[in-house]
This record gives sequence, structure tokens and C-alpha cells, in this order.
Amino acid sequence: MPESFPRRAVAGTIAALTTVVLTATACSPDPLPCDPTVTADSLGIATGSGLDAMPADRLERYLDLVEASGARWIRFDVDWSTIEPERGRSDWNGVDRVVAAATERGLQVLGLITNTPAWARVDEAGNDSHGRPSDPAEFGRFAGDAAARYAGTVRHWEIWNEPNLTQFFTPAPDVEQYARLLSAAAATIRAAAPEAVIVTGGLSPATDDGTDISPTTFLDELYGLGVEDDFDAVGMHPYSYPALPSDAGTRRWNAYYRMRNLHAVMADHDDGDTRIWATEFGAPTGSGEDSVSPGEQAEILRDGINEQRRLPFVDKLFVYSLVDRGTDAADREQNFGIVDHDLDPKPAMAVVQRAASTPGCI
Repeated sequence: MPESFPRRAVAGTIAALTTVVLTATACSPDPLPCDPTVTADSLGIATGSGLDAMPADRLERYLDLVEASGARWIRFDVDWSTIEPERGRSDWNGVDRVVAAATERGLQVLGLITNTPAWARVDEAGNDSHGRPSDPAEFGRFAGDAAARYAGTVRHWEIWNEPNLTQFFTPAPDVEQYARLLSAAAATIRAAAPEAVIVTGGLSPATDDGTDISPTTFLDELYGLGVEDDFDAVGMHPYSYPALPSDAGTRRWNAYYRMRNLHAVMADHDDGDTRIWATEFGAPTGSGEDSVSPGEQAEILRDGINEQRRLPFVDKLFVYSLVDRGTDAADREQNFGIVDHDLDPKPAMAVVQRAASTPGCI
């Protein structure tokens, strides 16, 4: 669903962001120091869906807030299901507007190629746009169209979102089927834009429960299919809430801490020099049973950024998300923003701003 903003001037909000004060604790002891060269160029905002459908004035306010955060990247959906709802009839206007507005602000774009129009998805997916495509070649053709259209502007492409979950790869996650999509997209993207950087679909925290597939199992099987030449980085969504990312005591389930395990899989397949992109990371505030306080959200984010700067195999980190999607405090999905629905900053916004301007630990 598109994020909606109240009609109020953003200028005052941006000015207010600079007055937010966050008292951060010192970095916890760690054998790895924070890389002093990693700052804003490694930070992004993952927007979620709907950015291409925003009215022009709201899009401008949204991207003004991204710019105010100091993050230098933006990740958003290049949604096949909305761009080409009928085969051969495409409308790129919404994506054109986002790419142009991001470029004007000096933001780099990570284009998330995802979702399937009804005419192209497997029958078992029904009305679910998260259903996987029935023909990888059609998906590849669309990916190539996107890369050709934005060649010279968008160089970085993520192939699908959370393909290890049934929710996002209906009727069920399937490593072999995903590998076919990845290979088809890689071939057409590179044909259109040889300099393109391709990121595997960000994997969600999950277990091998017969419905979903854990990130380590999914990646190990993906390497087993011999598609390592089809990607340049591995996508991961290392959510850790309510724990801190660095909390070794939660290593059995903490997806951020377990990126060490994910990199071990890469090294086992002689691909240890390839890096992980954390294409979504954050924590929800609100009153839901798994929510955290605004202060805890800020501390989780601070700790995650510090871990990114400690772990040499983690490259980019995209904060999910910028603005709360609604005002229902009990709905987790409405409360991941580092800015609330009224565009007032939470303490986490100050964390991002500080990280964008401060080398090393924050």
C-alpha cells in the first residue's frame, strides 16, 4: 500500500530533525574495530511498496526526508505487476518519477524487481502478486526492459523480495525456481547494462519448517545449482528485534548475528570475497506484542550500523523504513518508520543522521 502523508510542510520537519538529541552508549567491546571509512555511502532507506504511486507533492516530501536523513541510497519496488498488468502494455511513469527525483538529490537507487502480473504467474498463486512467475524468460525480459530503460541512471538491481518465504514466493519457496529467475534476469540485465550490479533477493529470517526455508539452507542450495556467476552480492534482511544485532546470546535465532553463518556458507563455496547487502533492517515501535520502544528502536539501529562497520563481509545497510505507514500502534507493519505518520522524527532518525556524518562507531 502506498505510504500516505498528512498535508503539512516538510521544511519545518526537516529543520526539527537536526534538533533531535540521541544519547548513544559507547561501542561495546569487540575484537573487530569499526571501519573508519564507512559512512553515508553505505547507508540507504528501504521504502517498501507504493513509492511509484505517490502523488508528486508527497513524493517530493518523502525524498526530502530521505535526503535529510543523510543516507545516500534508496531501495524501492520496480513492480512488474503494476507496470505491466497486461502483457505488452507497460506504464513506467511512476518509476520514472521516482528515479528522476532520487537522481536529482544525488541518491543511488537499488531497484527491487519483484511481483508478478496475473497473466504471468503460476496458476497456484491465484490473485497473489507475490506468486512466482510461470516462465522465467518472461521475468527476465521484464528485468532487461527495466535495466535498458534506466541504463546510466540505475546500476544496482535486487532480484525478488524474500524468496525463502511462502508469503513472498507463493505457492511455496523453491530454490531451483528462484535460481531460474535469477539467471534469466542476470542475463538480460547485463546485456542491457554490462556494468550492472546484481543482488540476490533479500532473504528473510526463517527456519526450515516445511513452509519457509532458512537463509543458510536457501543460499547453500542456490550455490549448489551453480548460479554464483549470476550475482555480485547476497541480499539479506537481518532483523534482530527485540535483541541487539551484536547479542551473541541470541545467536540461535538473531538474523543479524547469524550473517556470520551466511558468510560461512559463501566461504564454503569459495565465494568468501562476495559481500552481503542488508537490504532491509529495522524494528517496529508501537504497542504490538513484538514492538519496541522508540529508544530501543534507535539503539537496535545504532548497534546494527556499528556491526555493519565491524563485519568486513557486510557492505550496504538499508533501513526499513522511513515513515510509519499508518497510525494503528498495534499493527507492527505500520510502525517500522524512523519518522512517524505525522512526519515527526523518532530517535532512530538521529541515529541515521549521525551515522551518515560520523566515521567509525557511532
